[in-house]
Amino acid sequence: MEAVDISHETLAALFEEAEPEVAIAAGALCLYRITPLLPWDGREHPQWELIEAEWSDLRVLPQQIDEVIRRLRQALRVEPTETADESLEELHEMASEAVLRYTDVDSLDCVEWADWCSTLALDIHQQLDELLDMSGREVGAQFFPAGTEPELTHLQALELEDQIYILRDLSMNGSQRIRKVIQRAIDGQLRVVEAFSRLA
Repeated sequence: MEAVDISHETLAALFEEAEPEVAIAAGALCLYRITPLLPWDGREHPQWELIEAEWSDLRVLPQQIDEVIRRLRQALRVEPTETADESLEELHEMASEAVLRYTDVDSLDCVEWADWCSTLALDIHQQLDELLDMSGREVGAQFFPAGTEPELTHLQALELEDQIYILRDLSMNGSQRIRKVIQRAIDGQLRVVEAFSRLA
C-alpha cells in the first residue's frame, strides 16, 4: 500500500478534489462512525447496515444516504435527560448536530455538510480521548478545534487516518476499494462503541 501523509492538510486537499457524491459518501461514513453517540428518544434504534452492493454506484448512493439520515433524525432525542452526565450529554449533542445540520441531498450545502461532518467527527474523537484520560479529568478536559491542537490524540489520529483512506478509496472506486471503505467504517464505529462504553 502506498504511503499517504496523514495530516489535516491531506484531508482538506482530498475534500477539495472529491466529486460531490464522494464527499457526501465520506461525510455520511463520518456520521456512521459516531452514531453510537446519538441520543435516542426511547424508540427502537434505526438500523444502518453498510451493504457493499448499495455502495457500488456512488451516483445513486446520496439518495439512500438521505433516507437513512432522515430516519435517524426522526428517532433523535432532542432534550437532554435530567440524570445525564454532563460530559456524555455534550458528546450526544455533538453527534446530534451531524444529523440536525443535514439539509437536502440535492443541495450544494450537502457537500459543505459532509466537510463539516469530517471536522465534527475529529472533534468528537478528541473529546472521547480527553474524557478517557484520567489525568485530563483531574484538571479538566482541554479542547482544541480540529486542526489547531498541538498534536493529535490517539482516537483522533485513527479517525483522521480513516477519513483520508476512505476519501481516497471512494475516489478510486472499484469493488475491492469499497470493501475496504466499508470495513474501515465498521471498525471505526466499533472503536467509538468501545470508548463510549468505557465512559458510560
